[in-house]
Order: sequence, then C-alpha cells, then structure tokens
Amino acid sequence: MICGSSGIGKSKLSQEFAEYVTTRSSHVGGCVFLSGRFDKVQQAQPFQAISSAFDKYCLWLSSRDQITVEKISSALSADLKDDVTSLVALMPNLARIIGKDCDVEKDDEKDESAVDAQKRLRYLICQFVE
Repeated sequence: MICGSSGIGKSKLSQEFAEYVTTRSSHVGGCVFLSGRFDKVQQAQPFQAISSAFDKYCLWLSSRDQITVEKISSALSADLKDDVTSLVALMPNLARIIGKDCDVEKDDEKDESAVDAQKRLRYLICQFVE
C-alpha cells in the first residue's frame, strides 16, 4: 500500500513500479500488477479501492481464453456458491467470468447489520483472492 499527502508522487511511483514489474515479468513467466485508488467522493462504498482493482482484474481475466475463464468460473462458483452475487456488486466485471446474470441483492433485502455486512464482504474478498 502506498499512502501519503497529495502531490508527493504516489501515482507516479505506482506507475513506475507497475511498468518495472510487468516489463520484468515477461522474462520470468508473467505476473499481474493490480492497483486501486481511494476516492474520497466514493468513500461510502466499502472496499472501493480494492474492489476497483479486482474489477479491472476481472475484466482482464474475462478476455483470456475460454478454457481459463471456465476454470476460474468453476473454482469461484464452487468456493463462493451464492455469495458470488455479493462480490458482483463490488466487482461488476466478475459477472463476465462466472457467465450468468447475477441479481445483485438490494440492501433492504438483507437483514444484517452494517458491521456484519462488512465482515461478510471482507471474508468473501479473501475467498476470492484465494
């Protein structure tokens, strides 16, 4: 995580590091660099920075070959089951991978406190990463 006051070069540092890693990775076997940005305007959305990074990653994954996308879809469906719809609310491009329409649950349909919902999302994001 890179943090600091505005104007000190955090974005430039991140861009330079991403370029270094992705250029170097072509010689080593490949890697993916994810980046997200905290936006004060969207601070009410939980996990906004990390969800935007993973949403971009899902978009990239969805453009991979069909066999890879199907493997990822099967693994996510097996691990997350119906909870995958909660992640689609945070990462809309995840729906491209799992290949089905996800009815994103409305806040009023869930009977859980904000703290419980945040814990649940944290758990699901960890499951997604694994």
